[in-house]
Amino acid sequence: MNYEVKTKKGLNGWTAASTVELCQTKEGQRVLELETRKVSGGLAAFARVFYIKNTGGFYTKSTMLFGDYEKGGIAATLVKRVTEKTVSEVHARALRQLENLIDEAKAFYEEKDSQPHN
Repeated sequence: MNYEVKTKKGLNGWTAASTVELCQTKEGQRVLELETRKVSGGLAAFARVFYIKNTGGFYTKSTMLFGDYEKGGIAATLVKRVTEKTVSEVHARALRQLENLIDEAKAFYEEKDSQPHN
């Protein structure tokens, strides 16, 4: 499957990101974001679930630390220079794993939602 990739250069260098809508919840739209960025010695992708909320015309992105799905070190690659090209190449490799990451995130929330709330 093809996913939209947004590549940009910010204060921390080049990054590439792709977002997949998972489902609508009472907290807002649940999305899985795959972001490739600089790490010590190279590049790696990170998958993280966020909730997108419309707060009166403004959209906010929120997550619960240690409470939402997160996975790091995906397609970790040693590189000498972090360029737009290298970030795009590593992100393309990480995208090959996105279907499995979506399945893992959905299973994570199925398990979490089946737990009795304290």
